[in-house]
Amino acid sequence: MIALVTADAPPAPPPPRPLARWWVAWLPPVAAALFTVCFLDFHGVPMRTTARFAGYLGGGVLLPGMLLWRYLQGRSGRLVSDAAAGLALGYACEVLTYIAARSAGLPRLAPAWAVITVVAFAAVPGLRRYWRGQGPGERTPAMWSAVLSAAAMVLLWWSGVAFFRTHDLNEPGMRAPDGDSMFHLALIGEARHHMPIMSPWLPDQPLLYHWFAYADMAATSWGTGIEPQVLLLRLSPLPMVFGLLALIGVLGVRLTGRWWAGAAAALVAWFALAPTPYPWRLHGWFSTFATNAYEDGSLLRAQMWTSPTQTFGAVLFAGLALALVELLTAPTARRWAAVVLLMAAVTGGKATFLPMLLGGLLLVAAVELVRRRRPHRTALAAAGLTLAAIAVAQLVLFRGAVQGMAIQPLHFARISGAPYTAGFATPDVGPAWRLLLVAAITLLCWACIWPGLAALRRLHTDRQVLAEPVVMMLGIGLAGVAALAVFGHEGGAEGWFMVSGRPYLTLAAVAGIVLVTPAAVPARRLVTAAVIAAAAGGLATLVVREQLSRRIPAPAATGGPLWTAWALLWPYLAVAALVGLLAVVVRLADLPGKRALCAAFLAGTCAATSVVHLYRWTHDATRTGWRGAVVAPIYIPHGTRTAGRWLRDHSQPGDLVATNAHCLLLPGTPPDACDNRHFAFSAYTERRFLIEAWGFTDRTHRAGQHHGVNFVYAPYWEPAKLADNDTAFTSPSRERMHRLADHYGVRWLFVDESYGTVAPDLGDYATFRFRAGAIAVYQLTNR
Repeated sequence: MIALVTADAPPAPPPPRPLARWWVAWLPPVAAALFTVCFLDFHGVPMRTTARFAGYLGGGVLLPGMLLWRYLQGRSGRLVSDAAAGLALGYACEVLTYIAARSAGLPRLAPAWAVITVVAFAAVPGLRRYWRGQGPGERTPAMWSAVLSAAAMVLLWWSGVAFFRTHDLNEPGMRAPDGDSMFHLALIGEARHHMPIMSPWLPDQPLLYHWFAYADMAATSWGTGIEPQVLLLRLSPLPMVFGLLALIGVLGVRLTGRWWAGAAAALVAWFALAPTPYPWRLHGWFSTFATNAYEDGSLLRAQMWTSPTQTFGAVLFAGLALALVELLTAPTARRWAAVVLLMAAVTGGKATFLPMLLGGLLLVAAVELVRRRRPHRTALAAAGLTLAAIAVAQLVLFRGAVQGMAIQPLHFARISGAPYTAGFATPDVGPAWRLLLVAAITLLCWACIWPGLAALRRLHTDRQVLAEPVVMMLGIGLAGVAALAVFGHEGGAEGWFMVSGRPYLTLAAVAGIVLVTPAAVPARRLVTAAVIAAAAGGLATLVVREQLSRRIPAPAATGGPLWTAWALLWPYLAVAALVGLLAVVVRLADLPGKRALCAAFLAGTCAATSVVHLYRWTHDATRTGWRGAVVAPIYIPHGTRTAGRWLRDHSQPGDLVATNAHCLLLPGTPPDACDNRHFAFSAYTERRFLIEAWGFTDRTHRAGQHHGVNFVYAPYWEPAKLADNDTAFTSPSRERMHRLADHYGVRWLFVDESYGTVAPDLGDYATFRFRAGAIAVYQLTNR
């Protein structure tokens, strides 16, 4: 009887999970946040400034964006997923609102959307449920949280040794930044005071560029009072980088249902670079900006900071990709609204993504048509929306400008790091066989990064992953690869297509690894084995690297191009042989998940490159300084920031300024050439100049093509106007000053006394107002 009662009784419930365990997953992000605050303080951002920025970002972007995301999805999801997607959606709403507010002359009202959203979700009963996330059973695993938090701290450390220390916020370190930072800073100032945006260094030229990132930083500056320089060089890109990292991880989990796959996708996207078994350093530009031996679309390069438009566009597009995954899975009207909002932001954030998205959606439609003999209506509708966005970008934002992009197949092979450094396939030297060899090595590197792509042939026979979204990811990545192979740009801008598509190739490849990994293998056992295999792969690459000569195998110093070709190729053949040996061992041992282990070994060979990068920059920091290091020629005159801010505070946003300085004085500039990227004056004054410079405009690209020179050295196309400007400084007279004031509308003179010859009697024709270092400020009056 007792036995019968026991058998019929319901099973005992599992013991309750200890309530104290909930905080374990929070420890890593909290530690990462504290590390970030201290790290920023070390690099010149006081904690109170970081707190203001965090308060604005959290309350004015992330929280309302997360609530809106949950509403548009019709449900609350995991906190990490909703927060990451909410960050992207919050950015989209912030930028679109700021553009409207700035156009109306009320930039301080831009945060009103966030206040209205939060109040509505707190006050309306039907919306209050979106404040709650999913239940305890849906919490993020502590190990996943730890991996991504550790990756975020590595990215922050990398930012410090590779960027912060050479881009100080004060003199002298701030006077030698990269060539693009002043361009970005000038456009943030323009976005703070004007809409539509023009080129402030040459305001008769429209800005035919992706500019929504500048609107975001302008809105943040208005909302927090933080200087644009601090936002650009320290604060604003950080949440974009961290948000992109989280979104890649979230997409990996959403596509596969495996937490380890999400973590693997995030790590591979950032840290699996083209294997570089060469011990010698690449050409200075490649080493400085972390462009690898062969193009791999690496995210771990200085573009995280030197191209805020790319970073901003990437996090927006990752949010759009997640919205499209949800839409393809279960289309609803609200989910369409999320897609429309994010696509509108991507259009002005970085329209480079849109043609690639179109390729991904069309691939989904084509595969569905072949498999089921019927069109995928949601994918086709989304493709139509994407095509409309592309049309708006080209016709409205860019006005048909191509900005120097042209059809030049395999141009990337001519400017690839190792062959360029060795003089094997430079822009002016490169027979077809050399370019093809570089392309072949590049393909070998890609095979090491994304071996899982080969397993996608099982996609529609094994339902472990979301098939249509994975096909979309594959199409986005392949479109980026195709654009890299077909197009060329004199500044290497075709590489942005590869950078943009890389995370989505990674997601597709990780989905392929999931398809060939037996579900019966415990995740912990699989991860442990994968870590060991990756460490072995990294060690193998480093061993091959240490066996090579540290002398660059330039053709002139060796047996000619054939010997150089062999010197470039054989290290990769050695790594490939080691991979083959491992595959044989794994197969003979009949280990479970053997394909995943081989992929992990390959990932280790790629991760060795990022380890070497990080070690080199850290070692450089120990030699040249952890902050305020001047490792490049100084080109910004002493006193520029102080004088620029004085003029900003004592003039009106509509005042026009003239200057005598137009060209960067950098070593290596060809004789009688002008490097036309002089943007620092408009950057720090936040004012428009009659002619400060003429770089980075569509007219400049066309002038360079007309004169047969790189656009950086293209001459100015209105010599009479330039002469009117310059003679006012070298040979001033009352008539010349009146012409500047009356004909051109100039109100101020911003004089670089270290640049060329300035007439000593300039003060007789303009009123001296301020001096700092080499910069003097004069005002034109009606006397």
